Amino acid sequence: MLAAAAVVLVTTTGGPAYASEPAPVAPAAGVDRPSASAAHDWNLGLLAGAGVLGSPGATGGAFLTGLRLALGRHFAASVDLGYGLVTAPPTIQDRWWVIPSVALVVPVGPVRLDLGAGVGVGTSSGYLSWADYDARPFTPVWHATVPAVRAHVTAAVPASPGLDLFARADVASLVSAASPAGAIDATWFALWIGVQPRLF
Repeated sequence: MLAAAAVVLVTTTGGPAYASEPAPVAPAAGVDRPSASAAHDWNLGLLAGAGVLGSPGATGGAFLTGLRLALGRHFAASVDLGYGLVTAPPTIQDRWWVIPSVALVVPVGPVRLDLGAGVGVGTSSGYLSWADYDARPFTPVWHATVPAVRAHVTAAVPASPGLDLFARADVASLVSAASPAGAIDATWFALWIGVQPRLF
């Protein structure tokens, strides 16, 4: 009797009962998780660097500081202030500039390449010698403050979540109808190394 009841129960329920398990929930269609690098696509960073400065027939050193704003993954805007000294013995020249720039950003693995150009204001000043510069800093024999143009290439790599290291090459020129002594006063190139802490 009991065996017959067991057979009836099994056949009517389709087998032994098990605790029900919740069905896996599929992710909603069309919803993308944010990229791990999305936070770095839009950010503001502080630039600080030092480097080698040169003009035709003259060499020296310089430093710069400024800001870089990442405008998504492939564009950036920046502005920097720089000062440098070059010597073409026995004369000394200094350079000041403030140049805003825009750049195309090309990610290459962990490296970020900025290919940029800008227009701003530059200054070129001349002294007769180091002694003259030392005795009368910022009181040059000749001086020109005019518009300036520049192209640059920057390679940056992340050193930590909030800090990038960069190397940069610049080619720049003052835009002037007449310069005191030709190309040595009006053009320069620079090679930089520096840091870019992200402000946000």
